[in-house]
Amino acid sequence: MGKNTKRNKKAKQQQQQSGATAPPSGSQKDPCALLTVLSPSQRQALNKLVGELIDLVKQQPANPNEEWRQYEALQRLLVEIMALEEPLSQALCPDGSDSPDDRSRLAKVEAFSLWANRGGVRSEGLEIATFAGYQLGLRATRPLEKDEPVITVPRDLILAEDVVEWHKSVNLPKLTYLYLAYDLLIEKIRGESSEWQPYLDVLPAKYNTVMYFSSQQMERLRGTAACSMALRQCLVIAKQYAKLYWGVHVLSDGIRKEGFAFAQRGLCYKLFRWAVSTVMTRQNLVPRTRHLSSQEQPTQVESAKPNTELISALIPYWDMANHRPGKITSFYDECRQQLECTAQEPCAAGEQFFIYYGDRSNADLLVHNGFVDVDNRKDYVNICVGLSRTDELAARRARILDKLGILHNAELRVLPAPEFVSRELLAFVRVFKMSAEQLDHWCSDLERAGDLLHIDCALETDHETRTWQFLEDRLKLLLAVLDKQSRDDEPLSPQEGQEIEFMLQQYRRLERSILSGALQYAREHRKV
Repeated sequence: MGKNTKRNKKAKQQQQQSGATAPPSGSQKDPCALLTVLSPSQRQALNKLVGELIDLVKQQPANPNEEWRQYEALQRLLVEIMALEEPLSQALCPDGSDSPDDRSRLAKVEAFSLWANRGGVRSEGLEIATFAGYQLGLRATRPLEKDEPVITVPRDLILAEDVVEWHKSVNLPKLTYLYLAYDLLIEKIRGESSEWQPYLDVLPAKYNTVMYFSSQQMERLRGTAACSMALRQCLVIAKQYAKLYWGVHVLSDGIRKEGFAFAQRGLCYKLFRWAVSTVMTRQNLVPRTRHLSSQEQPTQVESAKPNTELISALIPYWDMANHRPGKITSFYDECRQQLECTAQEPCAAGEQFFIYYGDRSNADLLVHNGFVDVDNRKDYVNICVGLSRTDELAARRARILDKLGILHNAELRVLPAPEFVSRELLAFVRVFKMSAEQLDHWCSDLERAGDLLHIDCALETDHETRTWQFLEDRLKLLLAVLDKQSRDDEPLSPQEGQEIEFMLQQYRRLERSILSGALQYAREHRKV
């Protein structure tokens, strides 16, 4: 990004033609000037705090209580780090008090739409508008039919990560969303000189992802299946920030590569959190065709295989569409080199146009997208199960689980009605509750193991009773832990300032509903 001079020149011309004006003299962010924002003593204090952060994230919690204490320590360090970085974050202003709200974002929509249109985006019968509870979204300007083509975005206007040498220099994990987040961070610091500025202007200033949660808000997730996932996500992002900071401010003095130069001038946790959240909530995957060197030319047999890989990308305009359950109707056409989107359902003029983000649980949506879907038809709650190391029969249980393709220690799904208990969870518990004789019977004919996945598998009555009793006891325990910290009798509304609390309350109720339905289902089967 930003490396193609011809493309940059074209983008700047488009900005000028779209009516975008330069800021008053002296108001444009100068990356070089940011070097002097923090004093040497502030930088020294930051180095010390980041060193403590690196030591903290290396720890491996042994249980949920240790995991929570690690998170609390992490939050205390990040609060101190953000306080020291405040002069820099104010200069960059990713989510400060003068960052764009919905109204100021909407004021930039016309310039963005012109920029997108001149870049090749085609939007048939749609416009960007504000919607209560959604911020910005897409509104139909005329009736849209189901399966009607509505949006195309060419590859040239898709902001995709590009693996270059700086990724290797800071030893980032092979997670393309982190590459893209760093590239987005660079474009944000470039300010008015970025070819993506019209797009950046309409992005949210803040998100409801777990990195923005206070400790008090995160505590509302304790006892839920989403808690550990949320804590791990915060840990991963803090760890990558610390590694990146350490690489550019402590280990890499004298490096003049473009990426490091911008990071040295503008890296701060608030900006990194914003960039990661932008990518997490809006990313999609697009193919990238590898250009093979002469030494890598494929053989005749290999040439039949596609030389494409999927990489993270931000897709301007299309990513303004909000989520509603349905079916995926957005696909990337490699021949035309563009994303194409059709309407998943009829949409009347003036109504909001939605797309489907895919089959994901509400825990996943909450942690990575910052919302929950109360009508989620693909929701589930993961529960942890595993074979005991002290179980003398563990080896025989493992043989059957291996045949079924189920891990010996796994997170398996409790489902909404009418399924309630996933096939894999039911089979695992059946194997877990088998006696030595029953294990011998099933191990003698492993080809029949698939029968254990079916609700009507012919098993001894006492075995089935033990199976459903185990599930009943486990679900009762999960509900007891969930209810212990519940304050769901305090009704909330999604009013300004309470969006995260309202989302957390919705999530707890949705998880409780799934677990309660499965508990009743287990009780009924135990009585049969």
